Amino acid sequence: MGHDKQGREEKWGTPIHGEEISMKSKTILIAYQDDLWARSLSTFFHGIGYRVENAKMISEMIRKVRNRKIHVVLLDDEIEGIKACDLVPLFKKINDKIQVIVISSEASLGLVKRLRGAGIFYQAMKPVDLEEIKSAVECAFEKIERENIKESFFPFLIPRRVPA
Repeated sequence: MGHDKQGREEKWGTPIHGEEISMKSKTILIAYQDDLWARSLSTFFHGIGYRVENAKMISEMIRKVRNRKIHVVLLDDEIEGIKACDLVPLFKKINDKIQVIVISSEASLGLVKRLRGAGIFYQAMKPVDLEEIKSAVECAFEKIERENIKESFFPFLIPRRVPA
């Protein structure tokens, strides 16, 4: 990854410890199969000041999460026949700080458990309620900023492996 102006290393698009993410750099990846809704979500979030990336294919999503400063993913419940609960661990493996919001058409208890177990931040239901999604995205960025502040003020509380 890159370095900031003071030469500190930047990791996977997360801000340097203790610093807030500026609105212009808050980036959302919209991974949605339906072109109409993908465009609507993209236009909506771009209009309120977020940077927006779009992807319809899994390979494209992975590439964007690896190469770009993606903070929050809005993920359709299924992409290319792969369920969201199987994609979330992949995103978390690439960037453990990424927040994933799944937009689902299914509300079964089993799916909810699988999604929560995979590490999603929030599950919204279709049809999409833009205010609900906006609120979830704002909360996801607040969580990212809280975690970064916690890490900068309490680095001694974060367990680290000690060489034997």
